[in-house]
Amino acid sequence: MLFTFVLYTTKMIKKIVFVLFISIFINSCKNDVNEEKNKEEIDNINLTLEIKRFEIDLFNAKSTEEVLNLKNKYPEFYPVYVYQIMQGISGDYRTSETESARNLLNNFITVADFGLWLKHRTDSVFPNLKDFEKELTQAMKRLKFYFAKDTIPQFITFLSPLVVNFPFVEGTHQIGIGLDMYLGSDFKPYHSYNLADQFPNYRIRKMRKDYLLRDLITAIVVNKTDKEKPGSRLIDDMITEGKILYITNALIPNTPDSIKLGYTPEQTKWAEKYESDIWAKMVDSKCLYSTKQEEIRNYINDGPFTTADGFGNGTAPRIGAYIGWRIINNYMKKYPKTSLEQLISLDDADEILIKSKYKP
Repeated sequence: MLFTFVLYTTKMIKKIVFVLFISIFINSCKNDVNEEKNKEEIDNINLTLEIKRFEIDLFNAKSTEEVLNLKNKYPEFYPVYVYQIMQGISGDYRTSETESARNLLNNFITVADFGLWLKHRTDSVFPNLKDFEKELTQAMKRLKFYFAKDTIPQFITFLSPLVVNFPFVEGTHQIGIGLDMYLGSDFKPYHSYNLADQFPNYRIRKMRKDYLLRDLITAIVVNKTDKEKPGSRLIDDMITEGKILYITNALIPNTPDSIKLGYTPEQTKWAEKYESDIWAKMVDSKCLYSTKQEEIRNYINDGPFTTADGFGNGTAPRIGAYIGWRIINNYMKKYPKTSLEQLISLDDADEILIKSKYKP
């Protein structure tokens, strides 16, 4: 299977080996995550990015044959879209190509109160992607600047019938972007009783287009980290989340911190105001070295607020990730010649915490 599916999850990757001292010296000019300092070199990176609009081509198809022809234009993406994302409509791998294409045409593309209605909403929210394309191009230039060996994927937008598991689809050389997950917090289907478990209110708040770039870049960064460690402690997950936020910030520095964190402005202010108290409570409760998955989830998982003991209503969610970001910020200030690649490879959370001298 050429594609794997991504929703704030990550596949296990081999750890990046430490770079020799001579490499550190040669690449030191790219270690500083300083947008103003690096701007000229980043801007001079030659990169032309064009987002392919699969959903436009799909809804322009007027016959089964025209739907089938899309597999020539999207050879890697088409079978995943038809047999994975849309299998509830088009059929699975046992369904013939012709029948699958016919099902898409008759049961989605041409249905006024289903596919066409979803496409109409998408067109109103995303009349074009010019601004997003510019922002994404700059983010990919920064990616090339900090991770020179990375290959920039082809980006393809698509529509699904609100399939929650597929906001992004990552393939060998392509990433699919499900625009149906960003149609605005006021989009009535998100509030449907039948979808309440899939779309809780705290998530619906972020299902709008100003979160699209943040979610996409975060998904790319997550895949560059080793997020799944069986038996890991809370501090390990906090440091990993901190790395993700730090690298995401390096790639989209102009995005507000509240968006990067997934916070409301009030939650951002709360986290900033009570940072020292939060840290003191975490240290006093000795939760940092807990290996209990429920306790770790209480500090790391998204939600309307942090669910750990002593938090609750009125607090910011994922407070462990926020503190992890603050720790990584401190560490990188202490060791500014650490490249982002080297940051990913640092796997001793205790050492990072000690060297960061984090004391809010």
